[in-house]
Amino acid sequence: MALLGCYGGSTMQPLSVPPTDSDHVLGRLDARVVIVEYGDYDCPHTRRAHANLKQLIAEAEGGLALVFRHFPLRHLHQNAQRLAELMQAIAEPSKYWEAHERLMAQRRMSLEVAEQELTALGISTRVLAEHSAGAALAVQSDVDRGLADGVHSTPSFFFNGAPHDGKYDVDTLRQQLVAAPQR
Repeated sequence: MALLGCYGGSTMQPLSVPPTDSDHVLGRLDARVVIVEYGDYDCPHTRRAHANLKQLIAEAEGGLALVFRHFPLRHLHQNAQRLAELMQAIAEPSKYWEAHERLMAQRRMSLEVAEQELTALGISTRVLAEHSAGAALAVQSDVDRGLADGVHSTPSFFFNGAPHDGKYDVDTLRQQLVAAPQR
């Protein structure tokens, strides 16, 4: 099945801002392939793509890193901005990735579901809300970087900086891994 993201259809440029430790990084930035994903927690396509990314990460046995950057499609998803801010406000990387996994596993997303999942992990949504101003700035920074690179839909990927905008089934993503430029 050809799986395309929310609101797809134009050309992206190579990644202009490489990933750094200030990004949400799963794995090591010196991995053979670093995938930068621009995603939206309220986007069903971003959540579907995550299962495929998990499979690739498992197959790569440490040779792959995932960087998640927020790209809330506010015009399509009513909770996108708030979900991005909640997630951005999680300071501890291991807690962030636990929460990321829980939210990406949801078939249907809502603010209530997200808050329940975060609370189940021992993350106080009240404390996260206290950091919402800083989180909103960080989310906007991700959006600005994405726009500069031609991102317009979610999920959008960059494999070692090379753009991939389109199908996100496992076979297509595997092909992108093989075709990724050397680092």
